[in-house]
Amino acid sequence: MTRNEQTSYIFAKCKGERVHAISQIESIPNVESCTPVTGRFDLVIKLRTNEPTKAFTTMEKIRSIPSITNTQTTISFESIINSSNHADSESPLAFALLKVRGSFDAILRRLKTIPNFAEAHVIPGAFDILAAFRADSSEDLLEKSVEKIGSINGITASETLISYSLPERL
Repeated sequence: MTRNEQTSYIFAKCKGERVHAISQIESIPNVESCTPVTGRFDLVIKLRTNEPTKAFTTMEKIRSIPSITNTQTTISFESIINSSNHADSESPLAFALLKVRGSFDAILRRLKTIPNFAEAHVIPGAFDILAAFRADSSEDLLEKSVEKIGSINGITASETLISYSLPERL
């Protein structure tokens, strides 16, 4: 596990077709990935920076895409990465937005014991921690990972965003 990986996330709402928007977003400098998800947001965009000016510039470029209707940006203050669960970018991914009471370090330590844990970030805003899980199937994510979040003492609320594959264009 490494600590303090430099990253930010942008959560975006998107109207209409997502394939073209994702293609545009992925071509923007400092964008590491763009994942379509179910839930409150349509896209989770991971940046290669947590430097505020670079993150802001990237966010402005994303907001200029006509199909993007709303964005929320969060910068990672502290993170834990499971480098052994980072490789397969095609496997299903779940993002958990967590509100916590108590020690962030204790929560981060407990999160990394959950099967399929990929990374977690302490973030400012409505939620306190963003955790990501990666597994071979969506069922595996839900049954072995997401369901275990509720058993962690100190997590007062959670919201899960599950990735999905977009259909190929014909």
